[in-house]
Amino acid sequence: MKNPLNLDLRARAELLAYLVSSHLLAKQLTGDWLSHGHVVESTTLWLKTNGGGADVMQRVMLSSRALELARQLETAPLPVFSRQTFTTLFCENLRLDFRSEAARTIYQHCLTYLVGTRWS
Repeated sequence: MKNPLNLDLRARAELLAYLVSSHLLAKQLTGDWLSHGHVVESTTLWLKTNGGGADVMQRVMLSSRALELARQLETAPLPVFSRQTFTTLFCENLRLDFRSEAARTIYQHCLTYLVGTRWS
């Protein structure tokens, strides 16, 4: 059964935050951002895990913005980000761990970005 197109603003912000966090973690661990293939794989994993449905335009828009936002956050002078916090962004089941202040900050940044672009 196909998932309906059901990503509201908060779900889009959460998917975007997941992708941004994935980019930041990859950069911290490997020195490189995620490849396009890994972004597609991460998007698909998030949608399946969360029962989300997104059309091609939503997926492309969110995944293409994720690297831009990750680069902004990497250079942002935010005390919440340190080398150690990037490795605590995810739970064991590869979901964002919102107990982490860094995960909440990334989510809020993504939500603000989406509202600011009027893509809500």
